[in-house]
Amino acid sequence: MPSIHNLQLFLLPHTEAISRSASTTVRLYFLAGPRLIHHLTSTHNYLSATAALLSCGAPLVTERVSQLVEERKKAEKRVSDVELELADHIAKGLLASLAAPNTEGDIFHQNFHRLDDSSNSLGFLGSVASAFVSQLPPDNKTPYLIVFSSSPSNQTSSSVTTVLVLGSNEADVKILGDSLKSNLGVKGGGKGPRWSGKYVGIWKESKESSAVDAALKQSITSR
Repeated sequence: MPSIHNLQLFLLPHTEAISRSASTTVRLYFLAGPRLIHHLTSTHNYLSATAALLSCGAPLVTERVSQLVEERKKAEKRVSDVELELADHIAKGLLASLAAPNTEGDIFHQNFHRLDDSSNSLGFLGSVASAFVSQLPPDNKTPYLIVFSSSPSNQTSSSVTTVLVLGSNEADVKILGDSLKSNLGVKGGGKGPRWSGKYVGIWKESKESSAVDAALKQSITSR
């Protein structure tokens, strides 16, 4: 074309700066002819479909999407607050068991398993562990070794179960972590009082949870 005037109708969807000098060079992207018609048609279809999903007119799509984003933020904040309350409640239950008379191995040990379909099950188990540690009495002298695990409610051969080990003694945590690796096939690692890993497959109370119980007892007896 001798001039862009001959295009009659064109669209500049975006530009790209390719130089940072005083006289910035900019690459222009444009659509014209059949490509522009295709772009406008597909954009209109996207807008119409989105407006239908939001049950509003096309001019209100931006406002409605902004409302949904704000509502999602509030919902996520509410879920986070409820999870912290639940983690605190679970931690208090474990602390109550810790305070009970201990007759086996002079160490408190617990295998805590739950169902969780969220994408951040390790984060929740970590919140429970943190709440437990923060609520320990300052004068607590009872050693502890706890295995937290969480599996999805509907499991397949590719399902992932999250495992978190918490202990008052780093050596105990390492021994138990190594045992879960070798005896149960949990892949993971850690330093200090925590060890975390993942188990791929179907987690059954009669098999995998029993294997965790056995690993716990083995770790205690080998102290």
